[in-house]
Amino acid sequence: MAFQTGRTRPPNRNAPNNEAFNSDSESSSDSDGESTRLSGLAASFRVVSDSLLRMEQTELEMAKAREALRLKAEKQRVELEAELTQMLLQTQLQVASLVSRQSPRRKRKRVEDADESPSPSSSISQREGALVLSLVQCNLLF
Repeated sequence: MAFQTGRTRPPNRNAPNNEAFNSDSESSSDSDGESTRLSGLAASFRVVSDSLLRMEQTELEMAKAREALRLKAEKQRVELEAELTQMLLQTQLQVASLVSRQSPRRKRKRVEDADESPSPSSSISQREGALVLSLVQCNLLF
């Protein structure tokens, strides 16, 4: 109260002793102010902790989404690699089958008659040879 009026009064010695009452009222008002401050502080902590919790949950959701996208991309990569490997194996099988078919013909051809003019079967074998060459070149690209 002395601060509110700007004046200080000397204690009244004739007045009854109200110090105990004043200290109780001051302590209760101090305790009310302190409880108000503490409740405000608790509310602030709640707001901060809630916002941190939301941020953590958002980060977890983003991490889950990133992982799902990474797994999807990895799956696509594996599928494409398997498809490419299958194509490569098919090409190699075709090359092997063409080469194995041509080998016995040549042997028979040499044995039968070497002076004959090129027949339609030899033009087919030339076509097959060109096909084999192009398949081999495709294999080299991959």
